[in-house]
Amino acid sequence: MAYTKFGPLTIIPGENGSRVPFSTSLLVEGGQGAALVDCGSGFQILNEIKKEYAIRSVYLTHYHLDHIWGAYLFKDAEIQINPYDVKKLNDVEELAKASGMLSPADPESRKKWMKQLFEKPPENWNRPHWQPVLNLTEKWYPYGEELNVYGTKMLMIHAPGHTEGYCCPYFPEHGVLFAGDFDLASFGPWYNNADSDIDAFIASAKTTLETDAQIFITSHHKGVVDRKTYEELLKRYINKIYEREEKTRSAVKRGVAPDEMIYEEIFYFRKNLEQNPQLVISEIVGIAKHLDRLVRNGEPFEAYFEAFLQHFQLTRENIFYHTSSVPAQLQ
Repeated sequence: MAYTKFGPLTIIPGENGSRVPFSTSLLVEGGQGAALVDCGSGFQILNEIKKEYAIRSVYLTHYHLDHIWGAYLFKDAEIQINPYDVKKLNDVEELAKASGMLSPADPESRKKWMKQLFEKPPENWNRPHWQPVLNLTEKWYPYGEELNVYGTKMLMIHAPGHTEGYCCPYFPEHGVLFAGDFDLASFGPWYNNADSDIDAFIASAKTTLETDAQIFITSHHKGVVDRKTYEELLKRYINKIYEREEKTRSAVKRGVAPDEMIYEEIFYFRKNLEQNPQLVISEIVGIAKHLDRLVRNGEPFEAYFEAFLQHFQLTRENIFYHTSSVPAQLQ
């Protein structure tokens, strides 16, 4: 397969156009070995990479399964993840809390999700599965420090919002930023975990433009874009947040009841929620975060927000998670 290259950097698109549950990986080659950034390309693709290159290091941008599920193939490599996510991969209760799966709103979905963490992996290894990557590493990389990756400079830029620990690898010598899940998709930003944050997402989007990068690589959908295109598409992408907020505000003012709010298609279409009940939890968490933001910005929706939480048997801890186990220097 012909891959796009920028010096020692090789872009490894995921199967099915890098659509979830697949994602794009980045190969960093050097004289003493090679490294992978994220491992969601697909079983066959990653096995080919493993055979062709001496992968000695793996860097995971965050804990989401579509970015890490193939990491078990590189157990002989040094695997690192950001300092916020180490505990999540080694403690399933923390993983569930951060993912928003401890909400009692849909106990059957939570039960099914938790069961997948422990059940025997499927024979079809090309289906993402948690079990092979749990307890895979306890190592973390620092943010903002220049890392020497087999002769190539890389900085992990902390860009929270999508998740609290999310980062964008930056290669200053080559003007390349792995923007990852700032994926510019028409769906818009995804911040529907308990450890996600809307304001942080907006701020981090601006952070990606504070580098001198001229090439931006997304984990899904767009792939490789130049700086001008990235800037233009990023504005539309972030505007989806404000569109969702306006839909939420309008629904409250129209008197839409909390139990019907999830069918206002603020994130997902109603048919998607009916086809995949697990998306309901993401919808609930996302709406709750918008309600909270509206209240903080002065809207008189406190009573509605409390009614929404009560209806879905939620506490603030269910939708606002922050890890308590980050290294002392980050606290």
